[in-house]
Amino acid sequence: MGFYLACIKNERGKTHSLFRSLFFILSGFYYLAIKFRLLLHKLAVIPKTKLPCTVVSVGNITWGGTGKTPAVIMIARLLREKGKRVAVLSRGYGRRKKKGKKSEISIVSDGEKLILSSREAGDEPFLLSKNLPDVPVIVGKNRINTGKYAVDRFGTEVVVLDDGFQYWRLNRDIDIVTIDCLNPYGNGYLIPRGPLREPLSHLSRADIFLLTRVNLVSRDDLQRIIGDLRTGNPQCTILESVHRPKYVQGSFSGEKKSLDFIKDKRVVAFSSIGNPYSFEKTLEELGAEFIKIFQFPDHHDYQRRDLQEIEATYRTALEEGEVIAVTTEKDVVRLERIISPEVGRIFREIWVLKVELEIVRGREEWQRRIESYT
Repeated sequence: MGFYLACIKNERGKTHSLFRSLFFILSGFYYLAIKFRLLLHKLAVIPKTKLPCTVVSVGNITWGGTGKTPAVIMIARLLREKGKRVAVLSRGYGRRKKKGKKSEISIVSDGEKLILSSREAGDEPFLLSKNLPDVPVIVGKNRINTGKYAVDRFGTEVVVLDDGFQYWRLNRDIDIVTIDCLNPYGNGYLIPRGPLREPLSHLSRADIFLLTRVNLVSRDDLQRIIGDLRTGNPQCTILESVHRPKYVQGSFSGEKKSLDFIKDKRVVAFSSIGNPYSFEKTLEELGAEFIKIFQFPDHHDYQRRDLQEIEATYRTALEEGEVIAVTTEKDVVRLERIISPEVGRIFREIWVLKVELEIVRGREEWQRRIESYT
């Protein structure tokens, strides 16, 4: 029996090694494609377009989980506070167009009201609109066209380009790259062998590095990250930020409670975000006593069976006393599509942890840079 299990393990090891080698080769082709594309832009074979307004790009060099969406919200709010007419441009990944709709440009919010549902807008544009009620949010694959539309329709002075670091067709005034300190570059490999969307040397294009979750790493690790970034881009501005919890809100009632509400509560937590550790660590620091933690893949499209699994744990925990279910703001957007009155009776309330990005080091320099470009 032991020999049989050893053979199975060996075969699994060979399969894993085969796929790793295949992904490594594919990463090489991806690297060549990126370099060729960049060369076409440098030679102006594919020209860059300049919009008649300031363009602030917020992006990353890895797939997901870096805090890009909270950064876009923070930046758009800052610009609005300074009296600028702002619009957010997003690709709208995962959105479903209205039946019969052919236009490549969709308005999620006109700065006064929400127009599209989360399915029609995409999760992140919908979330941006809910957090930026006075800022138009526009989705479309071609951000040059959506940018021109924003200027013509809303008189926009500054567009914030969501996920724009790889959108080389559009000229930017500021390139901001978010770096998650918990996992700055993954395993260091390009897609599909790793999470990198570009070689690390391309970080030299960035104007500002916005380091997120700096409170969840040691100061030594943080200094190493800063040192690496300065070595590759000596002229960059480096900002340090944290995901600051603000309050919890009921997904059914809309009731807001202070963070003390979490303290000593028995909690069933669930999320489908790029970096669930940050969410879970925050709950732990707020005094949550975990019954169970559910982690789903990033951008997971929740199905009824997912809720059934969470419900079963929740019901069992209720038999032993009070328990609450807590999730993230991004997750509740997806849950709204399948939540029913029955679910409301089961959970009583699903509590949403409201978190905002806060710059804790470099704020004055950050405001100076923004003002100099806008």
